[in-house]
Amino acid sequence: MRTRFWNRLPIRRQLMLAVNGLLLFVVSAFLLIGHGIRLRDAEREKRIALAEESKTVYESVDAIANRGNEYIQKLIDDICARMNTDESPGHHIAVDWQGSSMQAKSHGRASHDMLHAMRSVATDSGTTGLPFVVGIFEGPKGTIYVSESRSSLLYGARQELFRQITGVLVAGALAGLMVNFVLRRVVTKPLRRLMTALKSIGEGDLNVIAEGRSCEELSFLAEQINEMSGKLAAADEDRRLHMKKAHEIQQHLRPSVANHGMIETAEVFEPADDVGGDYFDIIPLGEGRCLLCLADVSGHGVPAAMAAAVIKTLVLEAIEVTQSPAEILTRINRRYTEIIMPGHFATMVVVVVDEKRMFLSCGNAGHEHPFIQMPGKAVQRFEESDLVIGVDQDTVYSEVKMQIDLGTKIVLVSDGVTEMFDPDEHQFGTQRVAKVMEEFAGDNPKQLVARFSDALKAFRKMRPPFDDTTLLVARVG
Repeated sequence: MRTRFWNRLPIRRQLMLAVNGLLLFVVSAFLLIGHGIRLRDAEREKRIALAEESKTVYESVDAIANRGNEYIQKLIDDICARMNTDESPGHHIAVDWQGSSMQAKSHGRASHDMLHAMRSVATDSGTTGLPFVVGIFEGPKGTIYVSESRSSLLYGARQELFRQITGVLVAGALAGLMVNFVLRRVVTKPLRRLMTALKSIGEGDLNVIAEGRSCEELSFLAEQINEMSGKLAAADEDRRLHMKKAHEIQQHLRPSVANHGMIETAEVFEPADDVGGDYFDIIPLGEGRCLLCLADVSGHGVPAAMAAAVIKTLVLEAIEVTQSPAEILTRINRRYTEIIMPGHFATMVVVVVDEKRMFLSCGNAGHEHPFIQMPGKAVQRFEESDLVIGVDQDTVYSEVKMQIDLGTKIVLVSDGVTEMFDPDEHQFGTQRVAKVMEEFAGDNPKQLVARFSDALKAFRKMRPPFDDTTLLVARVG
């Protein structure tokens, strides 16, 4: 969890936290060690001063000792009474003199425990934990102890520590601002420019120039990004030229004649990519017959377009042998399954129109059923369908026939039409196809195709199509 949080932080903040954290640790250690050293030095100096005072008291006591202990007691009481409590807090004097022990009584600090603690310093028992500092002078006739409270030493050391902490905080704030400014200029801004350049490249803008001149590493990174962008631009241009050529080839495969005897045709062909996997054709068969077909290869793009081109070749090969939609599909499926890699399935519908006998026959390999509309009648559909192409090589397809009238319209669509979605995830559906045909029953194929184009654009609004959109309209007579 901590690693994940750290990795989500911007590099500037990581650097600031790392640098400032290290500085805080070092400065804190320095301040604490310095505080301890200052406190020990202050205690040593105070102990020396108290020892000097003890020597002076010793000389005074020695001068009056012959008068008796009462004079010694009065002397040390007077000395303690004259001491300034602000400058010498907790000042106290104890005397061991020729077998007698005395303590100053001026401030009420005299006690057996106090005397014992002061003596412990002389016997090297140590002063650890004592709330006062003791200065000692030992002479041939006795020992003088002078003590003061450690509170003044602690207060002074703490005041100095506070001043140093304040200075360090101010200096640290200024240093932090300077480091932040430098990091922003040297690291953050250049990195953000590089990130923006990479984002633009990822979105397809291969003309962007990355800049990172703040340091050697970022300059190298910018150079590598620009080199990569240049290579991607060259590869994209090469891909675009190849796709343009593929698009031209696919357009060349489309039927070029709108009228085939008595049959008038028009179409909509809009690949989702530069090239698509939908294939449609209109092929005169002779003797008043015409073949209409539409195939939809799974997927889209170049692989689907290649498979669609194979299907066109197989159609041209099959009609050299037969004009039956069922036999045409059977032959195409057998050869397609042999040629194409497994998994590249295709749906296909084949309609053969006989202008002389006025009937049509239809074979369907899992495709959208054709829409048939005779003059003055409702739209009909062939509901029969067999297995899609490319699954089972031994599939034998069937066909159905229908008698038609002059003026009959035939509409073939790919699932890119019926399964088109609007922004609310509703499908265009087969009912809308039939509705357009019935609403504009008097239109010729070219006009009806324009109606379909308008209806599809209005339906999907600004949503781009996710699949190839193909629609073929034919009218007999």
